[in-house]
Amino acid sequence: MRDWMRSHGWDDVFLDLDPERGIKAGERWQDALKRAANRCELVIFLISPQWSKSKWCLAEFLLAKNLSKRIFAVVVEPTSLETLPIEMTAEWQIVDLTAGHRDQIFPVTLPPGDKNAEVSFASDGLKRLQIGLQQAGLDARYFAWPPAHEPGRSPYRGLRPLEMDDAGIFFGREAPIIEANDRLRGLAAAAAPRLLVVLGASGAGKSSFLRAGLLPRLGRDLRTFLPLPPIRPERAALTGETGLIKVLASAFEATQLKVPRSDIRAAVIGGAATLKPLLAQLQAASEIPTSHGGAAPKPVLVIAIDQGEELFLARIMHQA
Repeated sequence: MRDWMRSHGWDDVFLDLDPERGIKAGERWQDALKRAANRCELVIFLISPQWSKSKWCLAEFLLAKNLSKRIFAVVVEPTSLETLPIEMTAEWQIVDLTAGHRDQIFPVTLPPGDKNAEVSFASDGLKRLQIGLQQAGLDARYFAWPPAHEPGRSPYRGLRPLEMDDAGIFFGREAPIIEANDRLRGLAAAAAPRLLVVLGASGAGKSSFLRAGLLPRLGRDLRTFLPLPPIRPERAALTGETGLIKVLASAFEATQLKVPRSDIRAAVIGGAATLKPLLAQLQAASEIPTSHGGAAPKPVLVIAIDQGEELFLARIMHQA
């Protein structure tokens, strides 16, 4: 599985048995597993009868779940789903690499390296796994650069922040992006109020982190999140050129819902009682149907505010 992933471009893989990227000799193995779980973007569990009987495998699964990681359950040996933890089968779509014709054969060297064997998987299952991994890709390699609508776009923005179109060249903040994604995924499953604050010194790159780092990656998980374009309050957080009304109008346009801007403005000015039905309409229009035709959970709206301190400045200016 590690070699198959590397052959398809996912070469940053932690496998405990790997002599270079796995657990090193003399290392505390439980600490190493916890560090790997914290820094990873997703966790793939290779399901077999041995996996379902192992208390350590169950503990690793519950750790990943508690960290709000993306979880892929992949059956590599025929296993009864009834033997798997309910927390896995009730929530995550399982990919079975043993179902159907196993026409993909891989020669492998078994640890500790003195025996060879062949492993066979179904190409249909591998294709489904590949599509799922591609859709979950958070690495900058999966964002096109330059953007198709601006082939001459410069990667150097001067004093301006990077935007969503610059996601393909945004790098160096992988760990904070993963942490923020995990926290937002946990918040999405929690009760309101739900707030995540990004703090940093002036000039540290918070705007670029939000616009080119976090939001494009949330946009890859549209079953969970519906990220709106960022609001920049300035002196008119609701009615300004980068205010809430303009952001909602852009979101409705993206979903091809024809909602007059006057209706959006009236809903925003009217407060929570009129705004909530409008947001619910936007959520419903953004639902992605499930493969089995069942009801899909509504994606969680993510309202991002860039330069949030301007909200307080606008209030001070209003009072003055």
